[in-house]
Formats: sequence, C-alpha cells, structure tokens
Amino acid sequence: MLFAATRQQPRLLRYLHAANRWLGRCHVALATAILVGFCALGTQILLVLCGEIFAQPLNGKMFTICGIITILVATPVILHAQMMLRAQRTARYRLKMMTRELAIALHNAEDVNNSRAAQFANMSHELRTPMNAIVGFSDILRHQRFGPMQNARYLEFAGDINDSAQHLLDLINNLLDLAKLEAGGFDARDAEAIEVEDGIEMAIRLLRPLATQQQVQVKVEIATPGLHIMAIERMLRQILINLLSNAIKFTPPQGQVTVMLSSNAAGEAVVEIGDTGIGMSATDIRAAFMPFGQVNSMLSRKHVGTGLGLPLAKAMVELNHGRLDLHSVPGEGTTVTLVFPALTPGRAEPLRLEELAARAEEVL
Repeated sequence: MLFAATRQQPRLLRYLHAANRWLGRCHVALATAILVGFCALGTQILLVLCGEIFAQPLNGKMFTICGIITILVATPVILHAQMMLRAQRTARYRLKMMTRELAIALHNAEDVNNSRAAQFANMSHELRTPMNAIVGFSDILRHQRFGPMQNARYLEFAGDINDSAQHLLDLINNLLDLAKLEAGGFDARDAEAIEVEDGIEMAIRLLRPLATQQQVQVKVEIATPGLHIMAIERMLRQILINLLSNAIKFTPPQGQVTVMLSSNAAGEAVVEIGDTGIGMSATDIRAAFMPFGQVNSMLSRKHVGTGLGLPLAKAMVELNHGRLDLHSVPGEGTTVTLVFPALTPGRAEPLRLEELAARAEEVL
C-alpha cells in the first residue's frame, strides 16, 4: 500500500504543475476567482466535517458567513500572490533571454578577437622581415664595416635610421608577443626545468652595454643558489630583460640596480629587481600596467618605449604559474618581485608528461 502511494505521488505533483501552468496562462482576475472559489469550497467542506465530528447542527447562515469571510480574506492574498508569481516568472524569462544574448555576444566577441589577433600576428611577421634588413644594413653603414664614409652627415643619418628601425622592430616584437598571448599561441607544455640563476646572468650579460651607457651599476645577490623553476625559457628570458631594461633606463647616472634571488617560506623562487630610479606613484603604476601605458615624467621622456614591457612581463609571469608584484616610491626607486613555484629540492629534471599535461590544463 505504501509503495502504491509513493508511485501515485509524482502523478499528483504533475497534475498540480499542469494546473499551475494553466492558471499562469489565464488572466489574473480569472485565476484569482478560480482559486478563491476553491478556497470557499474547501472551507464549506471543512465546516461540514467539523459539524459531523463535533455533532453540532449547521444552518445556512453559518455557511454564508463562513463563505463571505473566506472570500474577503483569501481574495487579496491570492491576488497579491498571483501578481508576485507572474512578475517573478516574467523577470526569470527576461533574465534567461538576457543571459542567452550575452552568451551569444561573448562568443562573437571572442571570435572577432581571435581573428584580429591571428591577422595581426601574420601582419607582424610580414613587417618584421624587412625591418630586420633595415636594422642590419643601417648598422653596417653606421659602423662603416665596409669602409669609411667621406661625409659625416651620412653617419649621423645611418645612426638615426638604425635607432628608429630598432625601436620599430622592438614595437613589432612586443605586439607580436601580445597578440600570441591573447590568441593562446604559447603552449605551456613547452615548459622545462630552468635554473633561475642562469636566466639572470644571461639577461644581465645582454644588458651590460645599456648599463654602461647609462652609467648604472648592476649588482647581483644570490641568496639561494641552484633554484630551478618550471617555465618556458624564452619567456623567462624576455621577462627578465624587460624588467631589467626598464630599471636601467629609468635610473639616473651613478644609480644602482640590484637583482636578488632567494626562496620564501613556502619554498617558492623569488626574484627581486630593485632600482634607485625615479619611482612611480599609484596612478603611474596603474598606467604602467596598461598596454601602451607611459609614465609621465621628465626622465621617462628621454627614453623611447612601447609601453608594453610591463604588461607583457606580467602576462608571461602568470602564464608560467607565477605572480608579479610592484612596489614603488616616487623619487626613491622601484622594486619588482617575481614569485615562481620552485621544483622540489634536488630536482632539476623536467616534469613527467602527466604533470606537464595537468599544468597545461590549468593554464588553458
């Protein structure tokens, strides 16, 4: 018997849902009248049952009074409930339609963005090839590798051409990297075990001529040697070069740039790049993290930049499961902190294929 009752319950609920949907299609006044009629009928039946149970005589006056009271009490309550339910149903439908429209708009925007990034990447490749030729040939003329020039003005022009072409090539390279990041062109499965100290030494070696030219001393402090991280080698090198070049360029002559490598309490690899340069305010920091953002200062105007170095570095750090923090005080200097998950002590070999796939899924 109990089993039969549990089988009938879903059918009763289906009937109630069907009745509710039918009432929802009716006018508010008609639905309210129907529900009030059912309430009045229910009270009359309840009155009859009470009279039978307590053996009390019933008359027409009692039925009339009970019906009037039921109608007066139930009508406003049911009418208000009907209006609230209809308003909720309408809002739910509108929210569903808005969600669908937003999903379609987001999908279209992603398609447009991916197409734009792919086209821009292709265009950047086409631009970079002739720019490399301009940089190479102007460098030959500038340094008179095939013989001296008779007119010194030609040397000056060749130097201007080389500087401008190099700046434009840097801009193209940064834009290409930014487009590849937006389009997901970098594969986290290319990550390998890298010794952070080697990456720091390579970046400093490449930027040593710039530091000499700017009369800036570069100091390296290795508090925890032998730290290895899992990252894409080209990205780590680009991150360090971008941050170090900014620190050197925006530090006045006789200033100092310090690179420190250590590990924190969580066993993570920490790289701190500090300088005694111009520093930045909170507004300047927000602008520096925006693509093409430029810090408005007299010293920064002396150095031509694309405004993509810091945003690119931050995006590449996050792609390699790290984080980038920047602390700066105007007139005192800036410190950029890079934190990467370090491999376990004594482990310098690449991760297994399963671990690489798991990290790639986290990024993608």
